[in-house]
Amino acid sequence: MKYITTVGKAQFTIDINHEGQVTIDGTEIDANMQQTLDSTVYSVIIDGKSHDLRMNQGDGAYVVQLSGEIFEVVVEDERTRRLAGLRSGATVTKGEAIIKAPMPGVVIEVSVKPDQEVAAGDVVAVLESMKMQNEFKAPRAGIVRAVRVAPGDKINQGAVMVIIA
Repeated sequence: MKYITTVGKAQFTIDINHEGQVTIDGTEIDANMQQTLDSTVYSVIIDGKSHDLRMNQGDGAYVVQLSGEIFEVVVEDERTRRLAGLRSGATVTKGEAIIKAPMPGVVIEVSVKPDQEVAAGDVVAVLESMKMQNEFKAPRAGIVRAVRVAPGDKINQGAVMVIIA
């Protein structure tokens, strides 16, 4: 699975495959991490060098202490990051705003109907995928021009759910 990790202003893409191999920004590294009896302390071996780090989950980020320095680390998996971007929507100021399913799933709720006025941020649909419910919001104010799904519909990735003009 790929993770997008942000430390300060630096961003790294970390890929951990099924065999446990770790790749950081395309470079494979030899890494192993074990939790100690103190659940906040980890022993990390990277390319044969041992490091002890303390890690606590903070508000939206991890607080990591390594070699006497403290870092705030934000970690998002690829799917969560993609969903967050789609939920917040790209800002659409002209033309139609087309809200599509980012993955296959089942429509749980449709909160709008054609010709309904919506404000930016209004929930227009809820899609369940991988046992998680994901809200999709209007990227801007407008009028709902089309609703192409209904509760209970099984839809594919890329299916158009709602169009706002």
